[in-house]
Amino acid sequence: MGLFAAAGLARAQSAPASSHAQTPPPAAAGPLNPPSPLVAPPAAVSPAERAITIAEAERAHDLGFLSVAADLYRKLLDTRGADGRAMILALATVLLDGGEPAEAEQLLATVPEPRDAAWRLRAGLAALRLRKRDAAQAQWDAIKAEEISEADLPWYHFFTGALYDTATPRQVDRANDYYVKAERGARTELARARFQLAAERVRLRESTAPTRESLDVVRRQFEQSQGREASYEPARLYAVMLALADRRGDAVEFLRQNVLLTLPAQERGWRDEYNFLIGVLGDKSRGGVGRNALVQLVATGRKPERQRQALQLLADTSENEPERGHFRAELTRLIAATPPHPLRESLLFFRSQLALSEKDYAAAEQSAQRLLEEFPASTLRLHAFGVLTQSAWEQQRYRLAASNAQSARDAMAKSPAGESELGVATRADLGVLEAEAWFRLGEFRNAADAYAAVLRERPPGLTPEGLSGLIFQRILAEIRAGSPNVTAIIDELAADPAFRADDRWQAEWSLARGLRVQGKIDEAYARVGRLLGAARAEEAGPGAMRPELRARMAWLHAKLALESDRFEETLTHVEALLGSLGAIDAALRTEIVSAAVLMRAQAELKLKREPVALATLKRLRDEFPNTDAAIHSYLIESDYYAQQENISRAQLQLTKLTDNPEYAGSEFVPYALFQLALLSEKLGQEKDLEDANKRIEQIVNLDTAGQEVDLIFAARLKQGDIFRKRSDFVAAQRAYQYLVNTYPRRPDVVLAQLALADCHNAQASADPSHADQARLIYEELRDRVDAPADVRVEAGYKLGFLLVRRGQHAKAADVWARDVIKPFLRENKEPFTADDKRPYWLARTLLELGRLYEEQEKLEEARQAYALLVEAKLGVAESLAYDALERLGVRGAKL
Repeated sequence: MGLFAAAGLARAQSAPASSHAQTPPPAAAGPLNPPSPLVAPPAAVSPAERAITIAEAERAHDLGFLSVAADLYRKLLDTRGADGRAMILALATVLLDGGEPAEAEQLLATVPEPRDAAWRLRAGLAALRLRKRDAAQAQWDAIKAEEISEADLPWYHFFTGALYDTATPRQVDRANDYYVKAERGARTELARARFQLAAERVRLRESTAPTRESLDVVRRQFEQSQGREASYEPARLYAVMLALADRRGDAVEFLRQNVLLTLPAQERGWRDEYNFLIGVLGDKSRGGVGRNALVQLVATGRKPERQRQALQLLADTSENEPERGHFRAELTRLIAATPPHPLRESLLFFRSQLALSEKDYAAAEQSAQRLLEEFPASTLRLHAFGVLTQSAWEQQRYRLAASNAQSARDAMAKSPAGESELGVATRADLGVLEAEAWFRLGEFRNAADAYAAVLRERPPGLTPEGLSGLIFQRILAEIRAGSPNVTAIIDELAADPAFRADDRWQAEWSLARGLRVQGKIDEAYARVGRLLGAARAEEAGPGAMRPELRARMAWLHAKLALESDRFEETLTHVEALLGSLGAIDAALRTEIVSAAVLMRAQAELKLKREPVALATLKRLRDEFPNTDAAIHSYLIESDYYAQQENISRAQLQLTKLTDNPEYAGSEFVPYALFQLALLSEKLGQEKDLEDANKRIEQIVNLDTAGQEVDLIFAARLKQGDIFRKRSDFVAAQRAYQYLVNTYPRRPDVVLAQLALADCHNAQASADPSHADQARLIYEELRDRVDAPADVRVEAGYKLGFLLVRRGQHAKAADVWARDVIKPFLRENKEPFTADDKRPYWLARTLLELGRLYEEQEKLEEARQAYALLVEAKLGVAESLAYDALERLGVRGAKL
């Protein structure tokens, strides 16, 4: 459902996000969750991103940026997971508003039966625009007024009025009554102006072409009363008649030369009417008479409804330069006017949306904030919050996005519109956006609470897929928040009819993964076993687990057995799974069976049953060729041989994968190439290092590798290491610098920075400028509080060593003692883990610090450094510290 919906007809229910065709996609765009096995990959966009983009399209429609709105809806329509029907209706509305009824009619024809009141309303409007009045009347006759949604009601009134306006005989009074109803139903002044403009267009379009005699009659009426009030209406009518006779240029010149030049200054209302007509009929390119008239009308007019219509016409013709820049400059000039312009509220909104579409976030936020501050009761208030929220979102300022969404929800709660159908839908969108912002921020407890709040409201109009997705997101947030009762929450929500089997499966998979990370794999294994046992007990009952879900759960049970080293049980579970799949989708059956056979082979390898395992792998490749499991099997077999130090056989299995043209494009190929690079590096000869580098170049040049960011990063990092082993420090420096420049926001970019500093350090003897570069990077890493402690300690040690080489002994000692030993050893009471590298670097730091003190004849400080190395039990260089203590007169140090 749209966010901050206006009175426009473009009301969508649920669709993926996109962005302006001429601007880059929002930075936040991307899957919200990692993919789960045995299910389609996640949508490229998330519910909040969909809501934000729909809101942007609705704002663009309201403001008159019709081509922008159409582009956004087309992108939404083309995105997997979209509510296609809702997007078609929204796009058709924009096309109708933009004068493209034939395209709208073709688009609507793609909607299958049954076709409801919303479809008939748009089909009727399209038919009317195409002068198929009987078809339009037939659509209106088939509509039941009680089925019209709140959002469509103003347009239903407009449609009714247009039918009266085009009836034979024409019923102008009844038409006007319905036009007024449409205007009163509009939620903003801008929307009201659009209805007024639409009514003008109906009358202009449906009027019959005048005869020469009728033109002469009206012209004489004007001339006989020229200069008096009685001439004003004949002048307007004559210009309209000229336009109907395809003489728009003559109409414009008549108004400019014969009417406006002699119009008294006090007739400001009529001047607005004539400028509006010139704007509608004339050239609206930069410098055109039509555009100039609209600009004058906005700047100096006295009729607010005409000024708002002029703004919308200017917006719709300002998509490209130079008109866009001219429109931007006019908005800025009018906003700065003293005294304040009467349409300042609308001007600020137009300026904020224009700046947002240009990604000028500072200007967009400034204009939206001024609107909120200066017009606290504005009907555009929610739209302004929409601009602020989208701006924060696209900049990945998720905390601010959540705050803006909450502020908008509060504003809705205090508004009478908040309890309407549209209000409830809008609040739900805001809740989803707030929840997802917390989720992306990593504050999962807040995210879980926000998702729960949205689910309690159960907003009307949310698609079944969307509702199930929100249930899954709530569970995932609970898992990541470490909720102690997450299993009870899943069990409770599993009974919800809205919770689809696919999402339930992904929830169970995510829970199992979460428990595994927490070291609770036995708990995960037991839970899945209990669920399967309950499913077998209720196999025929009304609440029985669906066959597809049960098959996936049985696969997970076997997977958890394998991961928890229950290899015999794995084989038992695989056999049970293969014999109990039942009636499930053929593609899913193939995927599960092939994956189960691969698990069997893995368990057999772990049980040292190599001949049996190899036979199982051959069966897998023979019976299920080109499946993911068959392709993955080469990686599994290669890893088995690599663990036995049989590098040649390991390489052979990998090349069977990488060199097979049938596997081109597989996601496993880049990983196989990376493993080949690692194996070649392990062999260590020059030719092997060259081969390793060649494999890495293959990875980065693969078309399919573009999305494998983690692999590309690891491969480039390894490439730099290989270049360093070959003493090609210039090439290594390029590899590391590429990573630093390309992935500055990755947490592990500090590894590339550290390696880059080492590279500069290695080149310092030939070029002292490299030493300065190394020192700057080491200092930055030492001081980065967000960097891992291992990295900071290593950087501190190397910084001190660099200073020693440059003769700055006092500074080196200060760095080692104050910036390394004190914070990371003396003040750190946390025990080291097996994976920590700090003990090695701390030991080396203490050893070098002791030696430095000895050279400076600071023997007591040296003894303290060596003694601390021994006392800390760092396990590295302790024998050297004992020897140093003996040398310094500490008897019995080894005791």
